[in-house]
Amino acid sequence: MRNPEAQHIDFSFMEGLIESNKKWLGCNIDMCCERHGQFLFAEWKRPKEELPTGQRILLRALASNPNCFVFIVNGYSGQEGTIVNTVYRLYDKREVKVAQGLEEWKTVIINFYNWADKLPFPNKS
Repeated sequence: MRNPEAQHIDFSFMEGLIESNKKWLGCNIDMCCERHGQFLFAEWKRPKEELPTGQRILLRALASNPNCFVFIVNGYSGQEGTIVNTVYRLYDKREVKVAQGLEEWKTVIINFYNWADKLPFPNKS
């Protein structure tokens, strides 16, 4: 997101909307990239900020898709720039540390792009 002043969408209008699952709500994901039908998703959390249960369920479901690479980034953007502490790749049942710091996170992103870029472009038929 290039606008640091942008507001998040309030999904509370969905509370109770689904009679059989009253807690089912919309959820945002901080980062989404695509290359040749492969997707990189990242959820950013500040230090000590917890990942809500519903968001964890959503991210684990995405991670179980072989075309989705899901990461949890312990970091933030602020006046001092983009800060990255640790990055974990989320699998359907576990998390694996893949980067420490912004430069290693950039390398993960570059590696994803370069790998996906070699794949054939998916047909649009």
